[in-house]
Amino acid sequence: MFIMDKTILYFGFVGISFDVPHFIFQNIKEQDNKIRCSSETIKILGSVKFIESNQQYIKYNGNGSILVYGRLDYFKEGISLYYIGEYLAECLLIEQDNTLLIHAASVYNPITDHSILLLGDKGAGKTTVALRLCIEHGYHLIGNDQVIFGLDSGILVTCAGTLFFKIRRTAVLSDKLLFRLFSKYFNHPSHFNQASWDDKISIDPGELGIRTCNFSVEISEIYYIKADKQEKQICQSIWNDSLASLFLNEILGRHISGQVACFQSDKGKYFSAMPLINYEKNNRVREQIVKKIFTNNKLYKIIADSPDKLAKKILENASENSYYE
Repeated sequence: MFIMDKTILYFGFVGISFDVPHFIFQNIKEQDNKIRCSSETIKILGSVKFIESNQQYIKYNGNGSILVYGRLDYFKEGISLYYIGEYLAECLLIEQDNTLLIHAASVYNPITDHSILLLGDKGAGKTTVALRLCIEHGYHLIGNDQVIFGLDSGILVTCAGTLFFKIRRTAVLSDKLLFRLFSKYFNHPSHFNQASWDDKISIDPGELGIRTCNFSVEISEIYYIKADKQEKQICQSIWNDSLASLFLNEILGRHISGQVACFQSDKGKYFSAMPLINYEKNNRVREQIVKKIFTNNKLYKIIADSPDKLAKKILENASENSYYE
């Protein structure tokens, strides 16, 4: 039996309705990326419809709806359908709100009333730097791991993000602050059978006394950071060369091009790539954001031998920033 108007609210203002059996919708509701952008109304609407079939395939109807065909037992846990809905929400969000979801961390400075965006490869130190800025210097968490950012009336802004910290054992073992706070979580024998890179915990910022921010905030700086133990000094520069262009173009395009999601079962059985949704329009938004970053010289590269030194350099920059004047 199918019940209409079962809606999941993504990112605080994108409503995706699910035309699915009731028990599957109950499972879908249990999935939650915890991204909450403050909004009084649902701005954007879309839908996901599941149709039982012996063949597994997915298509976008061009009008805000995704049709999912497949065996019920492949999708009954609701995991795959939730992330299909999230992918649809991301694509609709970009087109209508000029904002997109990226892999990053972001924190809010209550003194300057501006945010900073932390970019970098996996293991670069984004989470550790964000934690240090929040715990030691009173910044508020906007998002860790995933952040919504983009353009608002031509201004670069952050809007919201995942409001929890995913902390790897590798980070805990390499940072004194993290070791003091979180080493106790990794003492259980079950952790010894996992690779330290894959071994991680999720911590609510409230447990650490960290405040959060989920409203639109102008970005003061965007940092590409890297903690490299081989680096003997702190290196900082405005990053505007060809590698910077390639990096931004790639990281801002992962979601709109379906690179971070695929059509698969709840257990991870691969079926196909995701259908592209409004790709040309969304790609133009990506281009506008990249150009705005370079026009305003907002992208800095900082490399140091530890996240502690990266955080200190960011604080030095903030103290010199004109927003303090």
